[in-house]
Amino acid sequence: MTKLAQLLRENQEAILRRWLEAALSSYAAVASAAFAKQADPFANPIGHSLRLGTREIFQQLLAEADPGALGRHLDPILSIRAVQEMSASEAVGFVFGLKAAVRAELGPAAGQADLADDLAKLDAAVDRVALTAFDLYVEYRERISQVRVQAANRRVSWIVQKLNESGSDSTPSI
Repeated sequence: MTKLAQLLRENQEAILRRWLEAALSSYAAVASAAFAKQADPFANPIGHSLRLGTREIFQQLLAEADPGALGRHLDPILSIRAVQEMSASEAVGFVFGLKAAVRAELGPAAGQADLADDLAKLDAAVDRVALTAFDLYVEYRERISQVRVQAANRRVSWIVQKLNESGSDSTPSI
């Protein structure tokens, strides 16, 4: 186990708390506070998905799993964020908050020369997670757009059908 991995494990709860706070900061202050406090997954799907997803992503990064394979942990978070009024950068930006959370919790240790290579590897892994998150976000937004187009097509089709039906009823009889 590398020195960085040991430090990350020792500071895991503080890093996760800080990362969750950063992720929730993309919401309004009142909503963010509510998401942070409510633990019930049914009453608080946003906070629950962020709490669980960030923990699982962090665990997988500690285990040096393939960052691209973390989609199943990102999926619940991004499926919610894709339907919210958020830009892509707001929806995916929470991933980058992990870098700041790690450095803030490690404090001066993060600046040690013997951790530089490992921190650079962690940063690269976080960047790959962010790219996976962006791909998922775009995929969800495309699905939403397709659903909207299909709904519009159904409405137009229904209107045309009703117009045709009313037009055939109003033909004059001889």
